[in-house]
Amino acid sequence: MIPPLKADAFDGRAARFRAACGGIFRVRRGGGSASVVALAVGLALLSVGLGLQGVGAAVTARHRAALAADLAALSGALHVPEGATAACARAGEVARLNRAQLSRCEVIGRDIVLTAEVVPPGPAARAGNAQARARAGPI
Repeated sequence: MIPPLKADAFDGRAARFRAACGGIFRVRRGGGSASVVALAVGLALLSVGLGLQGVGAAVTARHRAALAADLAALSGALHVPEGATAACARAGEVARLNRAQLSRCEVIGRDIVLTAEVVPPGPAARAGNAQARARAGPI
């Protein structure tokens, strides 16, 4: 039968081991503070990720608005000789096909000038619509 270890003998061996290793291996009892730090880091990363997602959605909406405005202006410029109504109607069609809306459209001389708007997806919509302006003339 193996005799039970005395607490003093075990503590003495642990102290000798720590002394021999130069104090490299120290047992610290943190009381669970690592979990709190890990939770705080996780929440910070989640917040940064959600913020970047919102910025990405807004930037994407701005690019979509610019694309829709450019294409709508080019399309409308082809129809300027038919009149302002026909040119703006065609530009509006092209904008709708690109998931945008025209908020302004006018023919100035032989040029068409318009503004397209796109609603950003998700929480970025609270910041407002993305807008882009375009101007096109005779081709």
